[in-house]
Amino acid sequence: MQLLLVCVPLYMIAAFFLGASITAGIFVLHVAVAPLIFKYSKTVQRNMIFANFAQWPCHNYEDPVSCGIEGALNITINYNSKVDNCPIQLGIWHILAKSSYDKIKGSFGSSDNNELRKQFENELTNSKHPIILYCHGNSNSRAASHRILLYKFFQKMDFHTIAFDYRGYGDSTSIIPTERGVVEDSLNVYDWINNAITNSKDRPPIFIWGHSLGTGISSHLVGNLPELSQTVLDRQQPLPQANGLILEAPFSNLADAVTHHPLTSLVRWLPYFDNTFVSPFKSNEDYCFKSDTHLAKVKDLPVMILHAKDDVIIPHVVGVKLYNSILESRDNDSSKLKLHSYETQASLGHKFICNAEDLPQVVGDFISNHR
Repeated sequence: MQLLLVCVPLYMIAAFFLGASITAGIFVLHVAVAPLIFKYSKTVQRNMIFANFAQWPCHNYEDPVSCGIEGALNITINYNSKVDNCPIQLGIWHILAKSSYDKIKGSFGSSDNNELRKQFENELTNSKHPIILYCHGNSNSRAASHRILLYKFFQKMDFHTIAFDYRGYGDSTSIIPTERGVVEDSLNVYDWINNAITNSKDRPPIFIWGHSLGTGISSHLVGNLPELSQTVLDRQQPLPQANGLILEAPFSNLADAVTHHPLTSLVRWLPYFDNTFVSPFKSNEDYCFKSDTHLAKVKDLPVMILHAKDDVIIPHVVGVKLYNSILESRDNDSSKLKLHSYETQASLGHKFICNAEDLPQVVGDFISNHR
């Protein structure tokens, strides 16, 4: 009702300045054409979700230093996708833990690439430091500036970071992404990490960190890991579960995220809003990202949710809804579930929880308690 009260005066003003006929055309586009296009166009829906068309600025992924991060090596993994029935190549950065970087820092620029690659492999294989698998959100790539800030935080915390781009992003294979496709990508990177540390004397802990859309991807991954290991990787034994899952600015499911997205505020007052803008994301396996459903399957997995109250892209209330859903699935046992909220005054928004003053303590405690 409040949105309707805003729209009516706006149309009255538009009629005064633009004329009745032009305003009527805009009105028809607003209340009829746009909802129908959104409901029936998978291209429009997909672009809203993945936004992988936004790939600016261009980056030299082979040179992470040029993107603002030191102690990193660009690598690729290749596999055959069962989802899209085609070869997939994923671009990955392995960003060393600070102590590892300090140890081999002199090799940068002086060793050939093969020798440097062996040193990186050795640091990961014999690591005693936690490994973070980072699943980024929509648009841009692993080289986005706010993501670089988070990698620097991980590095200072002495964590190894594995940051990668899904299909359709960055320097990874350029094909249309779907939920099953990007989850398959995440699974193969997780498998690659596990293979890298198979011969470790003391297996380092692996934590998965998802941000925004990446929370839906990582939740799908951990919630269905045994099944995915068997059907996608053809493993008789499932991959070991991660030590923990950290969700930054998450949503309960994509339908809830769309309902609360700022762009849909312009049409939320329409009586058929749910049918045209929300229902397409409730059952479409190409993109529904039901994190609440997936995480209900892993009742023993440590999960921490980080959410800022001034997040306008995925409002805090949606993150709280996910927390309550997980809590209910665990019979109100919060021993392995944590919600850490940031007040509006901190001005962290959707992308900059990495700047929170208490983040080292919050993340450090979670990692220490569940490694």
